[in-house]
Amino acid sequence: MKTIMIFLSALITVFTSTAALAHTDHGLGEGMLHATFHIVFWFVVFAVIYKATMWYRSRNKK
Repeated sequence: MKTIMIFLSALITVFTSTAALAHTDHGLGEGMLHATFHIVFWFVVFAVIYKATMWYRSRNKK
């Protein structure tokens, strides 16, 4: 579990760095559509992490 937490911490650090946040999007523009895309993207990322964690815990119980 410690390795997973180190990996997730590194991944979150990379995705939330200043360079990643300061980007322009040519396809979506810089308006509401772009913000909505980011909200949906991060929701999906956290949902996948949550499901993976629950799967890992249930696998270890059995």
